Amino acid sequence: MKRILLIALISLGIQPAISQSVLLECGQNSGQNFNGWHMSPYTVFDAIEFDEQSVMFFAEHGGNLPVTLTRKVEEIMTYESLSILFNFDVVDNCVIENVMYYTSVDGKTWAPINTSKNNSAITITNSDFNIAYVRATANVQFFDNGKIACNYVKIEGDYNKDETSLALEEITEEPMGEQFFIFSHNHNLNIETAVEGLYEVLITSITGQIVYREQLEGSQRIELPSDMSGVFIVSVIQQNAFQASKKVAL
Repeated sequence: MKRILLIALISLGIQPAISQSVLLECGQNSGQNFNGWHMSPYTVFDAIEFDEQSVMFFAEHGGNLPVTLTRKVEEIMTYESLSILFNFDVVDNCVIENVMYYTSVDGKTWAPINTSKNNSAITITNSDFNIAYVRATANVQFFDNGKIACNYVKIEGDYNKDETSLALEEITEEPMGEQFFIFSHNHNLNIETAVEGLYEVLITSITGQIVYREQLEGSQRIELPSDMSGVFIVSVIQQNAFQASKKVAL
């Protein structure tokens, strides 16, 4: 009995420490929306609906269109094994032909994950600790008035670098925070920001129809038509990425 116990203790002692962490989760009931994701090519769609649960793409006249979501997630650079999951759902009149996941070191050159599958977690190795970007592309056949949604993303990491190796690296973290603030009063919409460069304000109805679209720069006050009433979604897009979104009632 003593010999068996000793072997068991040795076995436990030599197992590597495993740290499983959720590095990113958004959509559904995660409490996180799709702020910060790059959507492309968003200009080809007739409407985009963006809320706390999902982002939806609408094509009035159909067509074969790829829907691509991209994001930099710096935390994944410290994990040796990554689990990546995207979920696309058909809403109306379209067919998902396939979904491909990608990773990248620099955001320019992308490596496809050949085992990609919609709504299935794919595990890959990151032994060089240099992957920083993830991407998913859904190739979709849209028919007239077709709509598709991406409603969930989850990225997990296993086998974190040990604390010693992390302490030897220079790691600087900058607070992300919100860079665009949206608020409305009567029929005036205010965008407050200190960010430089052009951005686009997109206002859609709750049915996904675009009712206002304009490129702006700096803090702005937008006077909306007095006959414009109801509930709308105001989104700020910069460099093909959603930076902020808010539901407003007029």
